[in-house]
Amino acid sequence: MKITLLAYGKPEAVQPFAALASALKSGGYEAGVAVSAGSDLCPAHSGTGRAWMHQRLWRYLGSGEGGLEGGNPGGRTGNLREVCAESDLIVSDLRMLDHALAVSSELNSKLMAAALTPPCPVSRNAALLSGILRKLPFFYGAAGKREPGYAWPLAWESALNKTVSRDIPVLHAYSACFLERRGESGGPAGQIVTGEWRMAAGTGGSNCSSKSREDTGQWLDKGETPLYFGFSGLPLQVQVHCIQNALDASRELSCRAVIEADWQALGGLRHELPVNALPVEQADYDRLFPRCRSVLHRGSSAAAHASLRAGIPALVCPAAEEEQVWGRLTVAAGAGGCLPLNKVTRKKLTQRLKALEDKRVRNKTAELGASLREENGIETAIPFIDRYLSWTQYRKF
Repeated sequence: MKITLLAYGKPEAVQPFAALASALKSGGYEAGVAVSAGSDLCPAHSGTGRAWMHQRLWRYLGSGEGGLEGGNPGGRTGNLREVCAESDLIVSDLRMLDHALAVSSELNSKLMAAALTPPCPVSRNAALLSGILRKLPFFYGAAGKREPGYAWPLAWESALNKTVSRDIPVLHAYSACFLERRGESGGPAGQIVTGEWRMAAGTGGSNCSSKSREDTGQWLDKGETPLYFGFSGLPLQVQVHCIQNALDASRELSCRAVIEADWQALGGLRHELPVNALPVEQADYDRLFPRCRSVLHRGSSAAAHASLRAGIPALVCPAAEEEQVWGRLTVAAGAGGCLPLNKVTRKKLTQRLKALEDKRVRNKTAELGASLREENGIETAIPFIDRYLSWTQYRKF
């Protein structure tokens, strides 16, 4: 059977689909990942190294953001129909569902959706505010109704409603440790929280050379466990500002620091860095985080899962909407704190990092980390896919 995995164009979204495709191929399927022509197939900041895709790989025409260009000869879906030809199953990122629906209906292929980000926690105050906004004329239809608990962003909620109405199964590729509910749920097609999709140990390439890993290991062995600060990918001026605040905070806390940032940002500060600070361009989360005291990251799925898997608290400094979701989930789970990037100052950063030393936070994080290490998202997702393919094949007769 041929399975085409349709990934969203951003680099962080390619890695989980690459991991699933590799496992499906090992299980006897003809599996491959389809990405937009402008996408970076080797994520530069995925946390676990570059996406090593030794399986068959396709590309489809589209913009780097994952949306397909409407002006190309292939129409609204580009050459996606050609890419997915003869596919028995299409597994689409939830953000690409509209394009996947159009192609699967043309090709008469089965369709399954995948959500890589959990719903966002909603407080009672936020639920009350959404109810007020819905009553205002100029907000009518623009503010969705929210109840205390968890809620999806409006754009994602629309896609999920389509999966329910069309009986499309959904794989939720994140850990259930971030949510109160877990397991299978939903309509006849079903939904399941599988856990994070990761490359098996030893199968993924790494952005870090063996020499840099050896140097980092030697530095870690020479002193106490450090703090980790991750600022790579931000505008250079923002990175420099955050690095300076991180150095001040680590100095005030009397601890060492590992700072991940772009070389351009580190270049101007390289001669100013103290001996208790280690600059790195690309960190291997799975190797580094278990040896850290606590971590600060921007709110990526890879960093959120890696910090919880290591059993250490995290401070999330989000900028984008999806990053804010991971920040709120981290706080709701009791695994750390959240400080928006535009509010980062030396004083606030020091206070939030001190709060991570609370014994209750560390005990809760260690407890959740033990649960997360028992999960295997790939091993949970593949049997679900097998059952769905068998069920739909039986239903035809």
